[in-house]
Amino acid sequence: MKWLWVFLAAIAGALAGATLLQDPGYVMVRAGDLVFESSIAATFLTLLAVLTVVYAANYTARRLLQSLGLLGKWRVSRQQSKASGGWRRAVLAAFAGDWRNAVQALDGISIEPHRQLDHALITARYLVQSGDGKALTALVDQIGAEHPDLLPELQVSVARWQIEAGAFAEAIDRLSGQPPSTQWAGLYAWSLASLHRWSALAAHWPQVEKYGVLKSEVFRPQMALLRAGKAMADSVAGNDGETADWQAGLKGLPKLWRDDPKTLDLWVASLVQAGGEVQARELLLHVLAKVWRPALVRRLGLLGTARPLKSTVEDSMKLLKAHPEDPELLLALARLLRADNQLSQARRYLMSAQESLQADASLNDGADELHQLIAGELGQLVLQGANAETRLSPH
Repeated sequence: MKWLWVFLAAIAGALAGATLLQDPGYVMVRAGDLVFESSIAATFLTLLAVLTVVYAANYTARRLLQSLGLLGKWRVSRQQSKASGGWRRAVLAAFAGDWRNAVQALDGISIEPHRQLDHALITARYLVQSGDGKALTALVDQIGAEHPDLLPELQVSVARWQIEAGAFAEAIDRLSGQPPSTQWAGLYAWSLASLHRWSALAAHWPQVEKYGVLKSEVFRPQMALLRAGKAMADSVAGNDGETADWQAGLKGLPKLWRDDPKTLDLWVASLVQAGGEVQARELLLHVLAKVWRPALVRRLGLLGTARPLKSTVEDSMKLLKAHPEDPELLLALARLLRADNQLSQARRYLMSAQESLQADASLNDGADELHQLIAGELGQLVLQGANAETRLSPH
């Protein structure tokens, strides 16, 4: 094909030369004090001759280098240098979270066998970030066909990125059928807990324990979620998957975690989401009677939607005897009383919380936030009282 283009160029040059000989014209080139003047035909032929000489010299040099083995070495060295530079740029872009540039840095370079997984992971991370599901599926299919031994690790990594993006159902589908491992067991449990699939989590939990998920540093940030999920799964196990028994969940929870605020707060949130707000209040009151956790006290005050509230208020009053000047408990009790339409009592406890907060110098770090919460609650009281007077006033 190359010689065909050379042949056609020669024919075109001959035709152009014949035409120019009939109307020679001229070309003048000035470079400083030097002036070159020639006919168009001569200029064209000169350029053609120069290009021919250059091409012949290049061809001869390449043949000579090939015969000496130098050209092959130069090509290998150039490819290695290009690949090394591409990987360096890709790694820097990946550390910066710039996955698009990371993928572009690897485009067009040779991928060595030991870097096939890294290349697939970088590409997959970018496709997950950009939401290109079609291209991601094509990549997974390609790796499965060309490098089946790399597929499980790729699938697990993609599943983690999907979970971090909130695509829990897609992650479960991707993890289904994958070889068991610590990563697989932990990610599957994480997805089930996030989707509130408690019965499925209870069935999967033996795999979590078998593969040491709770001992893995990889899942340290999700430990509270997994523990709370286990407690919730135990709460609904054997109860048709709808009603919950917090006592069963607490019994199965290790003692170390029974008073952990983050774990219990997540568990309480799951109970509320499942329609078990009354049980959530019972759980918090049970824990607070044994160990004092301000974060759980605040959560208790926010659980005033489900009726009745009388028993919860009474139990909170009992806690107040042990912690008479605790501003968090006073605020929580005021919120519960407002939810139970005991507005005057709620106001009294709010004022007590304000006074206690001003007198307690140990709460300096969280004092501003508590002041704002108390002020906001007072505003809610005023608004609720005004609405009540409006409903009672004659028209």
